[in-house]
Amino acid sequence: MPQPPTVLPIIITGLTLGSILASQAKTISKKRFAGISLISGLLNSAYAFVLYTLSPPPTFSRAGTTFSGAGTTFSRSGAFQTGSETGFIISSFITGLIFVLAVCGIALAYARFRGKKEHEEDEVEDEKAVSDDDLEKLEDN
Repeated sequence: MPQPPTVLPIIITGLTLGSILASQAKTISKKRFAGISLISGLLNSAYAFVLYTLSPPPTFSRAGTTFSGAGTTFSRSGAFQTGSETGFIISSFITGLIFVLAVCGIALAYARFRGKKEHEEDEVEDEKAVSDDDLEKLEDN
């Protein structure tokens, strides 16, 4: 079975992260996050279907009585056997779904963790500034 494509999930992940970084909110709702991941999985499975249809992987036969095309194999006896097209499309869907979930989830978790750290540092600096102002006022009086 060929390797599931990862081009579309990479593009969708880049667009998602770019839109998050460009926005002022720096957050994303769970529904939107799941929707983007689902769209990525569906587009990736459609892309995999097109790839598999245009250039199916080669199949080999011992007797030489089978031929292969577009993921289905027909033998001389007329029996219909399903190839690995379904598995390839399902694995491509899962790849697209998990790729966006993992990369965006890690990026959002990192931004949230880093944001808390910066927020705490800002609070400490603000407290120091307030303390310095209070000392100046006390000294003036």
